Amino acid sequence: MSDIQAIVLDLDGTLLGSDKSISPRNYQSVKRCFDSGIPIIVATARPPRAANQFVQNFPFVDYLVYYNGALVTCKSKQTQLHISIPNEICQQINQFIELQAPQSFISYEVNDSWYACTPIPDSQRTHFGLRTNDPNPEIMNNDLFSSLSPTKILVQGYSTWRDIIEQFGDHVNVIATDGGALIQIMQKSASKEEAVQWVLNDIGVKPENVMVFGDDFNDLGLFQMCGVPIAMENAIIELKNCAAHVTDSNDNDGVAVAIERFMGVINC
Repeated sequence: MSDIQAIVLDLDGTLLGSDKSISPRNYQSVKRCFDSGIPIIVATARPPRAANQFVQNFPFVDYLVYYNGALVTCKSKQTQLHISIPNEICQQINQFIELQAPQSFISYEVNDSWYACTPIPDSQRTHFGLRTNDPNPEIMNNDLFSSLSPTKILVQGYSTWRDIIEQFGDHVNVIATDGGALIQIMQKSASKEEAVQWVLNDIGVKPENVMVFGDDFNDLGLFQMCGVPIAMENAIIELKNCAAHVTDSNDNDGVAVAIERFMGVINC
C-alpha cells in the first residue's frame, strides 16, 4: 500500500498489550514506517500524563491526540488545540447524573489535571488505568469543582449512559468504553476524527491515505473517515464491521502483523 501517507495508532487494546507494554515487534514495524517517511500519529482517550509514559518510547511521534480529541499537541511546533466543555453544560450534566444515579462517581480532567470531590473507590481504579500506587484525583470542594470547564467528564457506575446522549447530545459527545464501565464525555466538537483531521490538514495528508488502528467505540469515527481502517482481533464487533481488515490481537503484535502484511515492513 504505497499510498499510505500517515498512520494513526490507538494505545490501549491496540498498540499496547494487556500488560500495557509495547512489544519489540510492534515498535520495530512502526519505527520503520516512520523511517520511510510516514508520519505516526497517536490518538488515545488517555490524558497526557497517562499516555506519555508509553509515547516516550516513540520519540519520533510529533502529533499526539489525547482525551479522545479534546487536546491535540504538536511537539515540533509547540502548538496545541484544546476543547473544553462549557461550565453551564457541565453543571447540567452533573445534576442529571446525580439525580439518575446518585451512587455514580464523577471526576473531571482539566488539561492534564484530574479532579474530584471524593477519592475514587478502590474497586473502580482499574477502569481509569490506575495501578495500586498511582494517585487519586486531586480532591476539591464542591464550589471549586462546580466552577471548572473540564476537558473531559469521567463517569463510573452509570449503566444507562444513553440517557445522557438523549438529554445532552446536542452539546457533548458521550462514549462508553471498557465494556460500558467507563463513560467519557467531551465537548461536541471533540472527537478523535476531528482531531486527526486537524493534524492531517497541518501535514497535508488526505484521510483516504491514512491507515488507522483501533479497538473500541471511540475509534468508530476514525474508521469511517480514514481510507485503511484496521481493527484488532480483540476489537468490538461494531469496529470490525467497518474495518478494511481485522488483524491479530493486541497481545499478538496485531499492529506489526498488519503493517508487515500491507506495507512490506519486514520484521527483524
